[in-house]
Amino acid sequence: MALQLISFPPGSDLFVVLLVALILWWPWLRRRDLLLLLAGGALFWQASAVISDSRLDARFEGDSLLTTIRIEDFPKVQGEVASFIAVTLGDERVRSRIRLSWVAPPVEPRIGDVWRAEIRLRRPRGTANPGSMDTEAWLHRERIGATGYVVAGGHNRLLDSMTSRGITRLRAGYVDGVERLLGRTESSAVLLAVAIGARHRMTADQWQRYAATGTSHLMAISGLHIGLAALFTYWCAMLAAGFLGFKSPRRAALLAALAVAIAYAAIAGFAVPSRRALLMLGLATVAVLLRRELDGLRIVAVAALLIVVTAPVSTMQPGFKLSFAAVLALAWWSRQVRLGTGRTMSLVSAQFVLFFALLPLTVLLFGRASFVSPVINLVAVPVFGFVTVPAALLSLVLPDAAAPVALKLASLSIAVIDALALSVAEHPAAAKMTALFPGIAVLLVGLPLLWLLPQGWPGRYAALLGLVAIVSWRPQPPPAGCIDVWTLDVGHGLAVAVRSSDRLLLYDTGAGRHHGDSVAVRTIVPWMQAFGIGHIDELVLSHADNDHAGGVDDLLQRVAVRELIAGEAVAGLDARACRAGLTWRWPDVSFRVLHPHGQRASGNDASCVVLVTIGDYSVLLTGDIETPAETALVRSRTLPRVDIVSVPHHGSLTSSSPPFVAAVEPAIAIVSAAYGNHWGFPKPRVVARWRAVGAQVLDTAASGAIVVRMCRDDGIAAPQTWRDQRRRIWHDPDS
Repeated sequence: MALQLISFPPGSDLFVVLLVALILWWPWLRRRDLLLLLAGGALFWQASAVISDSRLDARFEGDSLLTTIRIEDFPKVQGEVASFIAVTLGDERVRSRIRLSWVAPPVEPRIGDVWRAEIRLRRPRGTANPGSMDTEAWLHRERIGATGYVVAGGHNRLLDSMTSRGITRLRAGYVDGVERLLGRTESSAVLLAVAIGARHRMTADQWQRYAATGTSHLMAISGLHIGLAALFTYWCAMLAAGFLGFKSPRRAALLAALAVAIAYAAIAGFAVPSRRALLMLGLATVAVLLRRELDGLRIVAVAALLIVVTAPVSTMQPGFKLSFAAVLALAWWSRQVRLGTGRTMSLVSAQFVLFFALLPLTVLLFGRASFVSPVINLVAVPVFGFVTVPAALLSLVLPDAAAPVALKLASLSIAVIDALALSVAEHPAAAKMTALFPGIAVLLVGLPLLWLLPQGWPGRYAALLGLVAIVSWRPQPPPAGCIDVWTLDVGHGLAVAVRSSDRLLLYDTGAGRHHGDSVAVRTIVPWMQAFGIGHIDELVLSHADNDHAGGVDDLLQRVAVRELIAGEAVAGLDARACRAGLTWRWPDVSFRVLHPHGQRASGNDASCVVLVTIGDYSVLLTGDIETPAETALVRSRTLPRVDIVSVPHHGSLTSSSPPFVAAVEPAIAIVSAAYGNHWGFPKPRVVARWRAVGAQVLDTAASGAIVVRMCRDDGIAAPQTWRDQRRRIWHDPDS
């Protein structure tokens, strides 16, 4: 686990330094403990290095590769775009799993399909921003060494359909049967997730709803589902063995339960939670059959050890952390109940134990806290346990005539829970997004664990104060007389935030929805939540292009905006026109619009150019202005020398003209551009122009989000880049 928090890549000499430091500085460790610690670190390090080494060679990035691929999992279809995970067959250029998107495929791709396809790939990469998902971590733990898309054209040809046998064919056939009977509904999407671990039909709104109510764990085959399946089988087998006169009905029932658990876990693809449950169940079964004393904590430890040894990178998965944490919390609490209070642990107490025990991990992993989860799980867990899961399992084995009855019963139970989740999730107190906990502030997140202390112990109720601390915590904003200028990493597009001690201006919202959520949903809103920012004082849209204003509708639905200013009319929005001469002020900060003049400009040259000034220091926000607008600004004599400039038009050759660059002469020039974009932004000649006037050129594609603090009295601090601050061993060392 410690290696997941360090910032140097596999193969670094610093690993040797770490080992030496452990040996020299930890003499208090027993030799066995030290060796075990180093062995665990070495296992994870080696497994991570193997994944990193299998990434796409940089020589093939952006090239068109004609190859044969096999689809490994159920494709997710959004509109006309299908995305899926595949492997190449016999192509040494691509040695790992790949994640592809395909716009308007000729037929809907299916799991098991083999295609001859033209694809373009790049090394694993994601944007890097505070509060946003670490896409590269997900790609790493899923062992995906390249991402890309299928090129439309005549080279793409389906060679074989459903060539896979066994479990894959069973899962695909089950999906077809469920959708024929129930259609592609939200209930059928959950049923597929519960029955066979296929979550490709679930929508973002569903995931949001289940996350807000703390019921996401029910939507995938987890330890709970494996345990319920085994228990249901055990009861049925005990009854059957008794009727049939078995001499050892318990032994037969245990073996039957274990067999069903193995089959169910296999259908789920042996995900970490199901592996944990299966290993624990197998160890417990062996102990009972051999009449050995059963030690719950030892079984948990052995299960964890087997997963760590066989699949070390699995420890990166949230499911590993949450699954084992839940089992350990329940094991600990049951022991306290037995030894301390003398009362039987109930479902109610168990739900509250899980709430307090898992809250720290939920906050750190997902940045949210669901306060209704104990209550809604009191209803959802029994319904899923006694109706949904048994009915889903029966639908897998019943004959065709009876299976629809089980499917409809399972679907009905899901619809009931879904309606409950929908009504609860709409309540504003259902869930809270939490802010970042930097440094020592992370200790606040651990306070809810005090609830696990035995009743009567002093300090136990401080766990309630921990809930208040988690919800109310806010990272320190810039002090009075200072602003933070954030250039967010939004791929191809722009989003710049200017934040003072109590106000926020957002300049542009990035691109709208294309193959997924908009930049507003994916990046801007999480960034605001990470810093506890509840509203936007001024939202400035430079112009109407999608990569600058495409996310505005999503943003306005989620965040309060006090004033909207636009350099170009945006359909459906009532915004104040951005025209030269417009000014406004905050305490210590002034804003002045330098361009456009009048109504004649359109397109890129209609971009609203804003000068932000604090004391003797200034920032110029330029949008997508091109050479004509730059020339007009230079000739107007209103263009001052600035300290920071947002490089126009992502570093295109149509912008950053030599007179404009010479006129502003910044200390820092920041380019917002996508990694590996096919335009080649920022252009090397443009970068050279800015460097020639002494500017430090930073690029979000390489640096992630970039923040610069400017203070009226203390000047400009050195830029901070999020990719460097949050670098981990799975991030590409070449970036």
